[in-house]
Amino acid sequence: DWTKSVHLQNDRSLEFHNEGQMHFRIRVPRFGRDLAYHSPSCDVLVGGASSEVYRLNIDQGRFMAPLQTQAKGVNVVKVNPAHQLFGLGTENGTVEFWDPRARTRIGVLEPQVGDTGRMEISALDFRGDGLSTAVGTSSGHVLLYDLRQAQPWQVKDQQFGLPIKSLQWVEPAVGAYSDDGAKVMSADSRIIKLWNANTGKLFTSIEPTNDINDVCRMPDSGLIFVAGECAEIQAYFVPQLGPAPQWAHFLENLTEEMEQKPQQTIYDDYKFVVRRELETLGLTHLIGSPVLKPYMHGFFVDLRLYERAKAIANPFAYDEYRVRQ
Repeated sequence: DWTKSVHLQNDRSLEFHNEGQMHFRIRVPRFGRDLAYHSPSCDVLVGGASSEVYRLNIDQGRFMAPLQTQAKGVNVVKVNPAHQLFGLGTENGTVEFWDPRARTRIGVLEPQVGDTGRMEISALDFRGDGLSTAVGTSSGHVLLYDLRQAQPWQVKDQQFGLPIKSLQWVEPAVGAYSDDGAKVMSADSRIIKLWNANTGKLFTSIEPTNDINDVCRMPDSGLIFVAGECAEIQAYFVPQLGPAPQWAHFLENLTEEMEQKPQQTIYDDYKFVVRRELETLGLTHLIGSPVLKPYMHGFFVDLRLYERAKAIANPFAYDEYRVRQ
């Protein structure tokens, strides 16, 4: 319900807003990093630079006894939508699971990825089936777990070595949890990747021009909003993930027009060379490989490869240029 919202600020305050204005403000004891809302108990959970997860009950209007974790800090707080289990991603690199009924810790998950050394949990998301969990680390890895097992069934490397900032399960259809079609949307500060949860095969990727802070997908839709280091909220539409929302139905017409008008491939940062120049550069052995893209009477080659090969073929080119000048 957008008419009531709570916002975690960087000055240790929580702001409660209604449709028109800020309604109430309260401060938490330590700087917060993430918050979640537990609707059955009306508790706002705030994790941050402390071993405690603060609980503000908005029904009684007061702080309740905090959850005492075994970590130095809590980076992410999530509530399982199926059975309301609390998931706390910590600074120590563990995920603690808490039972909200007894307010006790019932399990600890310790993800490990090769020889990455010490890493923090930077993102977390529960799937709607209540069992599957996606865990993102500060080393740029995503691990998929079944809550009944201690080992992940899938490990995905984001390839940039940057902390995972956002994780979200993407279901193939409304209310259907199919093991064949479920995808995971993971994002670090540079790229958003959508991939198959079972095979790890990449479905598509989005690389905005600005650094990414957070990603939000409209439920049961292919519309994705990206909050980054720019003034505008960037929007992307992936028709394969779902239809456009009713209030943005014009997106369907735009995609149909784009399909009807295929665009010619444009090679950016490529150099066009003929076969004679390839022989001079010593790159004829690359003919037929994906490195050289045939076009008309020559080839397109990556500009960086071209400059490197030219420097090797004629290391005195700059000196000769200066003599001619």
